[in-house]
Amino acid sequence: MHVFAMLMVAVSFIATPDPKGLEGLDAVIERAMVDQKIPGVSVGVVVGDEVVLLKGYGLRDVEAGAPMTPDTKQQIASVTKQFTVAALGTLVRQGKLEWEKPVRDYLPDFRLHDDYATLHATPKDLVTHRIGLPRHDFVWFGTTLGREEFYGRLRYLPFNKDIRTTFQYNNFMFMTAGYLGGRTAGSDWETLVRTALFEPLGMSRSGFSLAEMAADADAAKGYRLDNDRRIVRDEFVSVEGMGPTGTITSTARDMTAHLRMMLAGGEFGGERVLQESDVRMMMQPVTPIGPSPFPEIGFRSYGMGLFIETYRGIEIAHHGGNMPGAAAMVVFSPKERIGVVVLTNRSAGRLRDGLPYEILDRLLGLPSANMIDRFAEMERKTLAGEEAAVAAGVSDRKPNTTPGHALDDYAGTYTEPAYGTLEIARDGDRLRVTIHGFTALLDHWHYEAFQTPRDKTSRLNQVRVQFITDLAGEVSEVSVPLEPNTDPILFTRKPPAELLDPINLKRFTGHYELNGIEVTIQVREDGVLQLVQLGQARDLVPVRGTTFRVKGQNNASIEFLTAADGTIDRFASHAGGSTIATRKK
Repeated sequence: MHVFAMLMVAVSFIATPDPKGLEGLDAVIERAMVDQKIPGVSVGVVVGDEVVLLKGYGLRDVEAGAPMTPDTKQQIASVTKQFTVAALGTLVRQGKLEWEKPVRDYLPDFRLHDDYATLHATPKDLVTHRIGLPRHDFVWFGTTLGREEFYGRLRYLPFNKDIRTTFQYNNFMFMTAGYLGGRTAGSDWETLVRTALFEPLGMSRSGFSLAEMAADADAAKGYRLDNDRRIVRDEFVSVEGMGPTGTITSTARDMTAHLRMMLAGGEFGGERVLQESDVRMMMQPVTPIGPSPFPEIGFRSYGMGLFIETYRGIEIAHHGGNMPGAAAMVVFSPKERIGVVVLTNRSAGRLRDGLPYEILDRLLGLPSANMIDRFAEMERKTLAGEEAAVAAGVSDRKPNTTPGHALDDYAGTYTEPAYGTLEIARDGDRLRVTIHGFTALLDHWHYEAFQTPRDKTSRLNQVRVQFITDLAGEVSEVSVPLEPNTDPILFTRKPPAELLDPINLKRFTGHYELNGIEVTIQVREDGVLQLVQLGQARDLVPVRGTTFRVKGQNNASIEFLTAADGTIDRFASHAGGSTIATRKK
């Protein structure tokens, strides 16, 4: 048969999805769950406005032997982004928001690190991953900060691209989009989503709180694979401050209502929830991404809260979600009016990626492309490559080096305006790093670099830190590559608490003679120690012990010296060379 004729036959056939094709799917899912070690899965499939499959497989709670059901509450993680876009769409329908107007028209206090992006970013830019900002996920992951705090930290996050030039997945912009939606609606994001989407769609078992989910009688527990690839519990991580990017909890049954609404062009139960034009915009390419590793999948782009691609010539839109203890996926085939939701309770499980394609193959009468096994094989090959490198001893470590300081000299608290606080502590003959409640030991790697051990279960797996020493020989900063698309994040050492205490600082105050000139040490009203010489005052920045840097003078420091009776009677001035100043009687 001529190739063109074959294509026309295939297209004609694809246009009529047949739910009978799902016969035998149960066995495929159950085999894949065993192969990929996934405790539980709930699946919903919609054709047109009809739910043709709604079922739970495996266990929602392994220890209790409790079965997964279509009504089991699970995290949908970043599938939440689709609801954030839809919530903004309801405001567009009401005339309260425009996709292409600057965000600052609605949020005058909106401020990014990049001035041009600050002035020109639109709501559409926030939800299309083209703002120019890399992920910076360690700013929020594991913290209990509120949305206002995250919104205020946007100004400190460095860009690495210009706005509207490059696809870069960014959770912060979806948080901002939700914050914008809440402010515009006169409430908050949660209230907007509940009233504008959950209630009209009848999604009564959907919510925003892990605590609320955990209290439910039919809620999933989270699991992961340990270093030996055994199924073990994984603790959920609450990120409610970043809610619009990934905190919705839902069920397969509730999610089929969202699928039906989207496939119907924004209508549900005879009522209009979204404008049809907005639904179409969500499923149209905006930001180019690139090719897929699979030949069946065409060039990928991002729309508005959805990835856009073709699969075997079929236009599809989808979005996945991953959080500790959960992996989720929604897929839409708008022309064929097929919708699929897959919710699982295992971290990073790839069944959620391959299963929707298998369902599309079956509904459209296509021979299976075996995408379930092919996604699983990608995961296995990634792991095999890492194991091969370990077995071969491949490393960038420089042998036979030693740290430049005693371990105690590195211990302290380090801060950064966006990323917050990082603690370095002595732990026996090693160091320990802690950030946002996550902690791991640090082993000396080479020179002034230390690294956490290889541990796939750790949130700090093979994280390297580099200590930076100033010209005075003090460990003053630590550099950590927490965002791979920018320079390492630089945390500045925080002075000891006693050097910030105005009462303690008073012991340094008084009049001294330095090279025949009177120098006064005083405490300013706001608690800052100052050096006053010839009418000029300079702030003294605490370092540690009795040492202070002279602000504004590179390589200059003051070290107060103690007499035999414990009083401060002198200070040494260091600026390349050193000299002694004595306290005047």
